[in-house]
Amino acid sequence: MLSRWFHRPTLHAPDRHHAKKVGWLELFYDLIFAAGVLQLADLLADRGTFGDFATFALHFTPLWIAWTGFTFYANRFNVDDVVHRVLVIANMFAVGAMAITSRSAMDGHPATFALAYALANTLLGALYLRAWRQVPEARDYAVYWGGTFVASGALFAISALIPTPWGYAFWALGIAAIFLAPLAGPAVTLTERYPLDMEHLAERYGLLTIIVLGESFVKVLSHLSAPGHEALVGDQLKGVYNLGITCSLWWLYFDDVAGANVKPGRSPFILWLFGHLPLTLGLAAVGVALKGAISLGLNDPADASTRWLLAGSLALVFMAVALIDAATDRPMVQMNEQARIASKWVSALVLLLVAQVGGSMTGGVFLGIVTAICAAQVGFDLMVAPLGQQDPRAVAISTAEVARMRRDGTAVRVATSAAARRSPGEAVRVGAPPELRRDLYFFFLEGGWGRVFASFAFIYLALNVCFAGLYMLEPSGVGGSQSPSFVDAFYFSVQTLGTIGYGVLHPVGQWANLVVTIEAAVGMLFAALATGTVLAKAARPRAAVLFSDTAVISRHDGVPTLMFRAANARGNDVVDAQVSLAVIMDSVSQEGRHMRRVRDLKLVRDRQPMFALSWTIFHPIDENSPLFNANLSPNGEVIGLVVTLMGHDGTYGQTIYARKIYAAADLRPGHRFVDVMGQLPDGRLLLDLAKIHDTEPET
Repeated sequence: MLSRWFHRPTLHAPDRHHAKKVGWLELFYDLIFAAGVLQLADLLADRGTFGDFATFALHFTPLWIAWTGFTFYANRFNVDDVVHRVLVIANMFAVGAMAITSRSAMDGHPATFALAYALANTLLGALYLRAWRQVPEARDYAVYWGGTFVASGALFAISALIPTPWGYAFWALGIAAIFLAPLAGPAVTLTERYPLDMEHLAERYGLLTIIVLGESFVKVLSHLSAPGHEALVGDQLKGVYNLGITCSLWWLYFDDVAGANVKPGRSPFILWLFGHLPLTLGLAAVGVALKGAISLGLNDPADASTRWLLAGSLALVFMAVALIDAATDRPMVQMNEQARIASKWVSALVLLLVAQVGGSMTGGVFLGIVTAICAAQVGFDLMVAPLGQQDPRAVAISTAEVARMRRDGTAVRVATSAAARRSPGEAVRVGAPPELRRDLYFFFLEGGWGRVFASFAFIYLALNVCFAGLYMLEPSGVGGSQSPSFVDAFYFSVQTLGTIGYGVLHPVGQWANLVVTIEAAVGMLFAALATGTVLAKAARPRAAVLFSDTAVISRHDGVPTLMFRAANARGNDVVDAQVSLAVIMDSVSQEGRHMRRVRDLKLVRDRQPMFALSWTIFHPIDENSPLFNANLSPNGEVIGLVVTLMGHDGTYGQTIYARKIYAAADLRPGHRFVDVMGQLPDGRLLLDLAKIHDTEPET
């Protein structure tokens, strides 16, 4: 039992079986940091210029460094005694002092802010000094990182003694010392010797993100609940917009990158780490911008400072998520990663464009477009990654183990009836190289028509919004309208993209004509891609072959026979139909290796010159059959039966194919099929497809 007063720190080593949990003290530190960040971000409310945002970013970075420094220390060492708590709580006071003095620092008096940062780093250096003395095996690590943070703090302390314009040069040196330290050779060596616990780090950065995001929206709720706002329908609608934006950001981070694995190598880790700096900075600024957006008039033009703060901060968040996404690998994603990353960069650029031309639209339209961009990014991510983030490899067991359990008669973990009837070809694919995953063309052809039409409708609207924004960069570029407006520019874009050209709205000036030239080319390309995709999807021949849901085993001509049925549901001519049947079985080689073998099953008849009605396929289970004496129960060695039917469709004029897979649970020994054929009074045949699945016990 460790003493609560004092015990030695220990070096933490990652262990996938025993994850390092985030401690209560770490959560307390996160809350203090988040409060400091939001205190600093509040100063943006009255400072709407690019210079003010750059000043905010300059003062935000030391705060983020202080939090990151403590986070990495907590990741490397395990300790929770009174000495540790006192040093960490003192560090919290230093972070709080940075937040309190941030206003005077942004007003040009940064000395106190710099001293508070120097104090925070000195206290962090004290933690590393203790580790140096009491954890001998990690002294080189403690010396390097403790010295780095103390040196950065010393540079900030020196800046407090120098006149303001020149003091910022020491700030730059102090920040550069932290940013360049992970890239140095000693840092690479130390990381290889003392690997980081990435699960713990991901959880810490995720908790920080959700705290900053949540507290940002609390500001919006507090503003909406103030007297005079709660009963206004317009303010409630703006609150809905703000909630949609906040939820979209939460969705993108925690569904996109929070649970992803950092790619191997040093560069992806550096990108992942420093990508969280603009992410947290952007989220803090978004909180201030959302609060300010409540004051926008839904029917009045949006003011420039609110537009740029909201759209610019969101663009920064999208770019940061794109950077982190590029550094991580999501094993459950089936889509090529370039499309996901590119979509975020495109969204960021569109947001910047909307910020620039937002003065030509009302506040309601501006908020609606911004919210739609965020929601569309979430929708795109759901379409390309419909599966959850949990890696199934942690709970999977090998097929060899499953086969052994079947042979031994022990229970298999896959015990539900639904799982027992899954297709043998159904698999959850993980670990595929990104360049071999599905692309957009495959994505459209594989999905339903709703996916295709919804995607192209959104692309069509997005293109017109983007080009309308480009036209509004030169407000007088669209002639024929009474006054420059985004709505007129949008309608002009629709006419240009569709090559309609009524003549009322027309381009004026070199810029508008240049945009028209580009949009005409993009319009032709978009029409070609949309037409080609639709035709390729519509022209694919689809067989209307209906297979029986089950296969029966009964005696035929005195021999046990496997039988199943197929029918041509359309009733058109399918010429020279051919069918093949194979069985997938568990087997063990002479060397003891487990494998799944595919063996062909001989059929009584495997060709049909005219497949227009129904067809019962027979496989005798005699001494030459692989199924002879085989265990056909769901826990036997038979995994499934694969049926493939091919033929020439007279209607399409092309070869069609159909496939059916029967699991072991689909086999019904001792049953026979109910007859589906009949004859009408006028001599025509009746094919009752409703009975094709029906069976009855063999008499």
